[in-house]
Amino acid sequence: MPPPCIKNPYLKDASEVDTDPFGNQRSKCAGFFPAIIGRDGLSRYRTDFHEIEQIGTGHFSRVFKVLKRIDGCLYAVKHSTRPLHQETERRKALMEVQALAALGSHENIVGYYSSWFENEQLYIQMELCDYSLSRKSSTQLFTEGEFLRAMHQMAKALQFIHEKGIVHLDVKPDNVYVKNGVYKLGDFGCATLLNKNLPVEEGDARYMPQEILNENYDHLDKVDIFSLGVTIYELIRGSPLPESGPQFLREGKLPLLPGYSLQFQNLLKVMVDHDPVRRPSAKELVENPIFDKVSKNAKA
Repeated sequence: MPPPCIKNPYLKDASEVDTDPFGNQRSKCAGFFPAIIGRDGLSRYRTDFHEIEQIGTGHFSRVFKVLKRIDGCLYAVKHSTRPLHQETERRKALMEVQALAALGSHENIVGYYSSWFENEQLYIQMELCDYSLSRKSSTQLFTEGEFLRAMHQMAKALQFIHEKGIVHLDVKPDNVYVKNGVYKLGDFGCATLLNKNLPVEEGDARYMPQEILNENYDHLDKVDIFSLGVTIYELIRGSPLPESGPQFLREGKLPLLPGYSLQFQNLLKVMVDHDPVRRPSAKELVENPIFDKVSKNAKA
């Protein structure tokens, strides 16, 4: 008997496919997500991929650079660091997969290929990027023009997900990746629905605005805008934010940034405005005239 069909809450028409033809035949004690191994008893991960090196680690997962044996291409595979024994744990882990699958392809979002459970751990096959912004020295690599290019591409990623009713809630340098010079938003482990039909679990508190810390979830899309502004500020600053986060930014107080245009600083300031209503939407950010020069240079 095949495993059950799982409802994806991020799809607007999810109710139309919420059926399981074998529902009446399944043993309740088997759990909703079986610990799937290949039909021959071998590990799908070990059978399909050659592991090259570990390229990332987090609180709940590790990421490896791998070579897929059948197509000869390189990918990133992320898997949980501990077994997900409880069905509730597996459902929570699946939220990232479901968000990525519901979103589909976009040039500024890290590509999603496949996922599976194995030995009670979740594996996610992703696009392999060159690096994340947390691994590069911004002061050596970024000019104002490059910051604008990164901001514009991240704004396009946010516009794409917000228009699909999804918010990221963990925008930070660790989760902004670069591949062949293109910026890509990754790690959707905290993604939720803009309409608040799913639980809200915010990401790294250092990048969260005050309203989220106060558990006000009325403007979740503007949380992503604030986090992007803080991300750009941290990269300009060239050193990590304090553990408690930048309270002065939460109050809308952006320090002067010598060497950066007033237009750029004013845009950054409105992105971190303490009032979420006054922050631009992702669409408004994408359409800001400050990016006209960036777009023209890209086309040239």
